[in-house]
Amino acid sequence: MNNINKSAAKTELTKTTLPSELDPRQQTVDAVTGVLNSYRLAQNGDLNWENTIVRSQLEAFVAKNEQVELVLPAFPFKSPNRRDKVLGFLPDAGEEYALKHLDGLCAAIQQVYVPGAVLTIISDGLVYNDLLGVADEEVWEYGEVLRQIAVDHSLCHLRFQRQHDIFDCDIEKGPICRRQYLKNVPKLRQRLVQDMPSDLEVKRLIATDMDTTLVYRGYLRFLELDLAITGMGKTKTQQKKRIRAVAKQMIGRGHAFRARIAAKYPDCIRLSIHASTDVTKLSISLTGQKCGQLQTPWHSALVRAVNGEVTMCHRAAIDAATHELVVEDGRPAYFRERSTLFDWPELNVEFRYLYPTGIMVSAKDEGRSYSLREVPMQKLRALATRCSPVILRGFGDTTDKKTFIASANDLGTPAPWKFGVVASVRNARGTNTDAANAIVTSNEAMPMHQDGFFFLKPAVTADGTVVMRSAQPRFQYFSAVTEPAAAGTGRTLFASSRLLFQHLGGGGGGETVERLRGLTWDCRHSSDWDEHMRGLRLVVPHPETGEDCLHFMEPWPRSRTRFAYNSVSVENGPQRYLEVVTRALYDYRVTLRFEWCRGDVLLSDNFAMLHTRTAFAHEEERELWRIHVN
Repeated sequence: MNNINKSAAKTELTKTTLPSELDPRQQTVDAVTGVLNSYRLAQNGDLNWENTIVRSQLEAFVAKNEQVELVLPAFPFKSPNRRDKVLGFLPDAGEEYALKHLDGLCAAIQQVYVPGAVLTIISDGLVYNDLLGVADEEVWEYGEVLRQIAVDHSLCHLRFQRQHDIFDCDIEKGPICRRQYLKNVPKLRQRLVQDMPSDLEVKRLIATDMDTTLVYRGYLRFLELDLAITGMGKTKTQQKKRIRAVAKQMIGRGHAFRARIAAKYPDCIRLSIHASTDVTKLSISLTGQKCGQLQTPWHSALVRAVNGEVTMCHRAAIDAATHELVVEDGRPAYFRERSTLFDWPELNVEFRYLYPTGIMVSAKDEGRSYSLREVPMQKLRALATRCSPVILRGFGDTTDKKTFIASANDLGTPAPWKFGVVASVRNARGTNTDAANAIVTSNEAMPMHQDGFFFLKPAVTADGTVVMRSAQPRFQYFSAVTEPAAAGTGRTLFASSRLLFQHLGGGGGGETVERLRGLTWDCRHSSDWDEHMRGLRLVVPHPETGEDCLHFMEPWPRSRTRFAYNSVSVENGPQRYLEVVTRALYDYRVTLRFEWCRGDVLLSDNFAMLHTRTAFAHEEERELWRIHVN
């Protein structure tokens, strides 16, 4: 783990409070099991960790203060049915999303356990591909693109291995080229077949071992479509018999493959993409789908709603009238809900969804730069309402202050503060004497919040009492006018209320947005301790869409800052909700960790999103212009 990752882990580790009644080692194990639990396949009830080998494996890693090692056999090859199920034979947006999701799992473990975690993905492509009529060359190409995705997106917690890395036979180990890989295939397949159990043993496993039964049922289900094209001309009875035969062969080969994995990684925590009893392995979700949606990227296509919501669906089930195929880097990538918001007249731009939230807009043609003046600001505003933040990258005139202000007026009505319309969020190196604003113009990390929280205006309550309420603006509008801070520092984090509520109950606490709706909280701030804000609703409706939005200020004690601090408490419920919400705000499935480039323009919905900043070096100049817009 590099120094940046260690620093980030230590910074975010402090965000999670653990029960004090347990010894520190058990606290850590509980925290890691909580993370793993939140990534499990959606099943009835919580997992009894005492019945699994996972907890004892975790305890062994923590006792030695070692990196948690996870192993996952997955990502074999694309389904051979490219007519009904998938977009092609190479990885696409589905695999990219899944890899980011898995890397986030490891990063989440690092938040609560500084040594962190590493996930080794072992391709099982050569175990099954010949049974389904998929060429060995396609398995190689699929794996190569997977590795490139991990490199391109800095997925530093992932490792990749192939079948030749775990089988003991006369072949070359370690990194190999395409020619060597293909040369090894016959020997690997021969060894695999030699290790397979007998047909009778396979039948016994299917009949008596629940994990095997669940996998077999899954095979029968997906093979119906996988083998549909090559089965044309066969009767239904013949095809069903063929599917059962292939499924049993897959069970036998998979049994031999799993035995080799267990021998190679005896102490590692085994993950699985298949439903299981969660006793000897942990079944996890690859894409964080809602309950019942268990399709993997190599058996389906990724589908995006305008708001970024992800589903996995068979290609043939997509309605061309409502969704369009998006091509990225010259290859089909995913299906996107049709909308005029993606039609920017006279601008040939592409829209790339970020993980886990946000959209990056840039010119399609390399070397082409459009002016900020040409951007359809009302469409930008509408997109940001649905999927914040929206970033314009590579556009011109973004650091021209007059152009920036003019574009803000095209977005809506700017909401000036005492320092004017444009705020310079710049590292003042401690020279700012404004108590409330000094932390903003420092290099310190900040609490999660929404802008304008302490911009108070009088409001009349139901009983006629006049109280001061936050008058937070609808949008934050930024321009990055300097070069970015050092890599891995000075990030701006944007947390999505929609995603937070979607993943809230996954950590074992059973929390839901329904439980949070009735809660109120209070806040006092050191810059004006007498202004005690009370009766603040934790969940409020979005002013335009009506969707639930988290309304919150992360507790920030004096020990964490040289500047302004706060005191926050729940008024009508357990104080543990502060920990629940704060932890959820830093969930990798909820929060975009954005690194700026000079010239970036960013628009974020200040009701649907919360945001913060990570610390950066004292000598960094880092400056953003910010305008609040209604």
